[in-house]
Amino acid sequence: MIVEISEHGSVLKRNHECFIVQSSTEKIEIPAEKVDAIILTANALVSTQAVALCLEKNIQLVMANWAGKPFGRFWVSTPGRATEIRRRQYLHQDTPLAFKISKDIVVCKLRAQRKFLVDLKGNRKVPNETIDNSIKSISKSLQSLSRLEYSASFKQNLLGIEGFAAAEYFSAISSVLPKKYAFKERSRQPAEDKFNAVLNYVYGVTYSSVEKVVILSGLDPNAGIYHADSYGKPTLVFDLIELFRARVDRIAVKLFTKKYVRDSWFTSVEDAPLGVFLSKEGRKAVITAYMQAASDAIEKESWQYCRKIIAAFTEEC
Repeated sequence: MIVEISEHGSVLKRNHECFIVQSSTEKIEIPAEKVDAIILTANALVSTQAVALCLEKNIQLVMANWAGKPFGRFWVSTPGRATEIRRRQYLHQDTPLAFKISKDIVVCKLRAQRKFLVDLKGNRKVPNETIDNSIKSISKSLQSLSRLEYSASFKQNLLGIEGFAAAEYFSAISSVLPKKYAFKERSRQPAEDKFNAVLNYVYGVTYSSVEKVVILSGLDPNAGIYHADSYGKPTLVFDLIELFRARVDRIAVKLFTKKYVRDSWFTSVEDAPLGVFLSKEGRKAVITAYMQAASDAIEKESWQYCRKIIAAFTEEC
């Protein structure tokens, strides 16, 4: 389990082989053997004995910002399990195992996108030809994936199949939005329309959630399996977030189709006059929607997939 301390003024201390977490409203005792990691996202008092227990049990003690993005950790001074995990991770960057994991990620992503479109289709009172065509295109992409075998260019092949499906998918998404929010294509930095501004921001929040779990699992967030390494970029996080994009897309679409979105959610900035960005009000609303609909499930499933990757590395060695 992950113990998250998010209330200012909390205290973390040790009682034999247990952690004591005390806040203004409660005091709980947690056996160290049940703890995978402790993450601090608030100003808190941490005893040196609690730190020592983390190091003795190889439990990561992580400091993070309010969004859960880690910026510092306590490490045991001797090589441990994380060293072994990362060594195996580096050995499998472009191997048949990397292909197997990468293919699984893309298949999971496309299946989730197709399921989302099928659900959207079922909620339409009027037939939507764009959705129908997109579902067929994604199904064809999944068939192409089923036939794909390992080769030295597997990353390019997977990206090509994924990119074709994405164009059809977002065309269908646009077709269900209120007309004033329809968009031509995905736009990232900066967003060129209000829907993409919301989507970019909620993706950013999701990145923080997934990156936190990847780091706590012992994997190197900067050593991608599917996405090519890029200096200073958490490419393994880019890999894993593909598993959750359709779930996050549901949040963004719901905000627009259920008419929660307000014009006051959006603003522009001097440095990018053609871009659309979220205001403080908009950011707060999007974060709230994410926390209510997806945060816990994405953290749990990120842990599961990280463990799956680690187990695969272990079996290969």
